[in-house]
Amino acid sequence: MQVHRCRFVDYVPQAINAIEYAPRSSTHPYMAIGRANGDIELWQAKENLVYVKTLPGIVNGSLEAIAWAHRTSLTAEEIELFDNEKERAQFKRQLKEKTPRLFSAGLNSVIIEWDLGKLGPKAAVDSYGGAVWCMATNHAQTKLAVGTEDGHIRIFDIMDNQLAYQHCFDKVSSRILSLAWSHDDKTIVTGSADSCVRIWDASTRRTAARMTLPREGREHTLVWAVIVLNSGAIVSGDSRGHVVFWDSAMHVVQQDFKALGADVLCLTSDSDGNTVFASGVDPKITQFKLFVGGKMAANAASAVNNQDDQSTIKRLNARNRKWQLAGIRRYHTHDVRALAVSSHLKTDLLISGGIDTQVTSCQARPFPNENPHRQPCFAPHNSIVSVASKSGLVLQRQGTTLKLWELGKAEPISKQLGDQMESGQSLQVYERQKDLLRMDLSVKTNLLSSAISPSGSLIAASDGEGPKLYSVIRSDDGAGGVRVRRVKAFPPDNFVPDYSENRGAVQMKFTHDEKMLVVATTDGFISVIDISDWKSGLFSTVCRHCCHRMQKSDVEADAGCSDVPTYPATPKAVSEADAATRTIVSLAISADDKFVAASDSTGDVSVSVLGKGKQTLLPNASGGAKASLPTAIGFDLNNNLVVASSANRLRVWDPSESAYTKWSRAYGMGQIPKRFASLMDCVSGIITSRAEPTCVYLWAASHITRVDLSQPPGPTRAVLNVHKRKTIEQNIIEQVVEEKEACERRSERHEQKRMKRHVGGNSSVEQTNGDAGMDVDGETTSNADTEKTVVAESPDAKSRSRDWESTVVARLREAGIDVTEPHNFRMTQRYQSLMHASFIDSTTLAVVERPWIDVASALPSAYHRHRFGHS
Repeated sequence: MQVHRCRFVDYVPQAINAIEYAPRSSTHPYMAIGRANGDIELWQAKENLVYVKTLPGIVNGSLEAIAWAHRTSLTAEEIELFDNEKERAQFKRQLKEKTPRLFSAGLNSVIIEWDLGKLGPKAAVDSYGGAVWCMATNHAQTKLAVGTEDGHIRIFDIMDNQLAYQHCFDKVSSRILSLAWSHDDKTIVTGSADSCVRIWDASTRRTAARMTLPREGREHTLVWAVIVLNSGAIVSGDSRGHVVFWDSAMHVVQQDFKALGADVLCLTSDSDGNTVFASGVDPKITQFKLFVGGKMAANAASAVNNQDDQSTIKRLNARNRKWQLAGIRRYHTHDVRALAVSSHLKTDLLISGGIDTQVTSCQARPFPNENPHRQPCFAPHNSIVSVASKSGLVLQRQGTTLKLWELGKAEPISKQLGDQMESGQSLQVYERQKDLLRMDLSVKTNLLSSAISPSGSLIAASDGEGPKLYSVIRSDDGAGGVRVRRVKAFPPDNFVPDYSENRGAVQMKFTHDEKMLVVATTDGFISVIDISDWKSGLFSTVCRHCCHRMQKSDVEADAGCSDVPTYPATPKAVSEADAATRTIVSLAISADDKFVAASDSTGDVSVSVLGKGKQTLLPNASGGAKASLPTAIGFDLNNNLVVASSANRLRVWDPSESAYTKWSRAYGMGQIPKRFASLMDCVSGIITSRAEPTCVYLWAASHITRVDLSQPPGPTRAVLNVHKRKTIEQNIIEQVVEEKEACERRSERHEQKRMKRHVGGNSSVEQTNGDAGMDVDGETTSNADTEKTVVAESPDAKSRSRDWESTVVARLREAGIDVTEPHNFRMTQRYQSLMHASFIDSTTLAVVERPWIDVASALPSAYHRHRFGHS
């Protein structure tokens, strides 16, 4: 197999400016990652971090702060409104079932509430104070506090799904850089650009206390970060690189640490408030732990809880509470701008990100001994790159730009020579890749999706407003240039119903014969558009599949459509949170263009007959609640749908039988090799080769794995990496060969020694005529003793007949390689940071990589650390 290893794609991701977890009360453990260009990535903290979808930012937008809101408690007015406790409890349940609300703001002075399902702004208001530097919701989840450029704290009312300006606090002489609410919501703590940390009374809107930090030189100290711990203690991080712990009652410094060599930009704490993490321009992450009476706070608290005597509690007063620097690790190369600790999982998960664009995660409790997992610097399941299989064109999407390349060509080789070449050996390239096109689109939001047809003659792209179609015309002058023209008649007006207000396409796929384009919209419609006569500007909507619109109101509306054949879903009880956050995230078409499959962000997967009414929603294979999200879907060459989940499990569905296949029922959920199931990177795509009709290739950011669906998965503890497997086999075989040769040499020595003794014994018999003789060492022995000695010193019969082949097999089995069973789940980890993989033909694979080292070369300079002996 020939592999095009493409590293010419120059995708440069945006810096991470904010990371926030949704409140624990939310049924969806979302994590929002805000990029500098306004894009917001939504991840879920399941078995590991799982990318879900991206909310595209406004063109030329900005993002500095993110805040979540999810109200689950009643206000005083609402408590009086209900007559009894039963009504109050019912209203609380309704509040808890609602989807969490997400807000963002930046330097463009606009505060946006996002629709998590439609992937667009739900509401937007002006900050009334210029650029927004910080933002936080109170613990009652009823108010949003915003720190602005003009030195005001402004409060916005977010009760009853509204976003309305309420009032502002007294002005200070500099911008508000950071803020945090106290746990009783009675005060707000702010850090500003005038060297001050202020405590504000939320009811009077005036300053209750001011705490001043020292300057370094003539410049004011910038207080970039403040947090309020469970105990009420205040922690600040500033431009001196100091982390300061304040006494919230006396308003004085308790402890001051020189934590970093440059500005502290972000702070966070664990759910107990006993551990604080800090980082910033100096990209090391510093951990502080609270010690009470010489013990870590968690241990001291458990000791107090087990004793009721007040004397012990009194001894654990403020004088015995000390913070200590507990650990330092460098997970990043550039400024760290955001830290967050999750409490959704069994253990707190520390997430960090910044200028180097990577999201790193590790467990917070064993820090700094825990090695982090680095997510790729691009959204792993977002189809940023697509390849035209027939023409060898590569399309890349970034922001509002599309880029097009043509793959290079290698010297052809004979089959005999190809069989003799080693795996990974480079071929001679006679024509390098070509940079054909860079196209900046006139759109209102960053692009949601893009696709290129198999022949490369059509490109489809969509922002939040709707899809667009472009024709690609290659020049005939031999220079390799292209011309692109927009097909203005696309899309047809009826590709979504009139009552659908959202026309943006989250996923698009061309059929293999290029006669139809399948478009999945933000409203959940899967529209099939006939593009066979695109040159004449004629388009028609063949049908609409509505499998992922399960709410009763949506089903009734879809059933009433008469302009285009519309196939409504079967009504299903759906929670309000699921309905509000449901988005189609994956789309796949079978090789014969008969079936289309889709998966959404709530875990549902559907299969439909393309252009016809038959459609099926896949049942959960485990029979219970959905335990993991589908991260990739694809059809094999037998039209079976393969679904890979966030837990790295596989399901295989037969659409013709409307049932899971025998392989899936037998092995899919429980018999997957553990080394595959335990991978941190989820599967990003599923591809097939016509040369192997029973196999599928699963690719992720760090591996490509070949799975034969006609064979069992093999031993659960098998070594999967083919290169590692080959090395282990060679090492074990070499070791056994050395042992065999050593044993043979030992046998030869024994044989020689035996022969010498035997010959010596016969000579003595002849000379002494049966009397006692001399052995080879000169000692007297009898003939009987000589025979005993010969027998005793001869090689062991069992050793002579040792089965060396069985020895090799046994040792390979101990190392995780069972040669008696087929090697399924063949994995290669030779390729890193994979953005895309697809077959161009049955023997040629195109792999698009974007190593982080290439991204780093395009980033700004990092903080310079002075080292001993270096200038």
